[in-house]
Amino acid sequence: MEDLTVSPEESNDMKYARRLVLKVKPEQIDNFLAKMRDDIYPSLKKQTGIRRVYLLRSYGGGNEFVSETLWDNKYFADTYGASNSFKENLEKVRDFIESDPSVTEFDIQLHDLNEDLPLPESAKQLIKTRASRKSKRAKQPKKKRTKRRRR
Repeated sequence: MEDLTVSPEESNDMKYARRLVLKVKPEQIDNFLAKMRDDIYPSLKKQTGIRRVYLLRSYGGGNEFVSETLWDNKYFADTYGASNSFKENLEKVRDFIESDPSVTEFDIQLHDLNEDLPLPESAKQLIKTRASRKSKRAKQPKKKRTKRRRR
């Protein structure tokens, strides 16, 4: 079997996506959503090479969910997929799902945004929150660093 792993240098311009399909136990949906929102996605967003994170739910409030992640390239997606972080995140939701999730990988052929549309309200709020944090940090006096002497 051919090794399809690609190094970051070999795939600078490639865009890559991973899709996990999860069937959540109906009585565990609220717990699953809280775990994804409060624990898994914040840690996932810190992974090297990740660009976008989506959690989709089947229309009408079903129990099928899709976790869609967009990456700089296959190397970073594969690195996360083989990492302890991925295994730990999967274990955190194991009690909420009916079976192991299925994983599908994609090369992104086209990605475009409709810049003519106004931003969604959630994006506007996020921009305000980040701007507020940035201005608070700018107003704080910078701490002087002192050198410690070695003994």
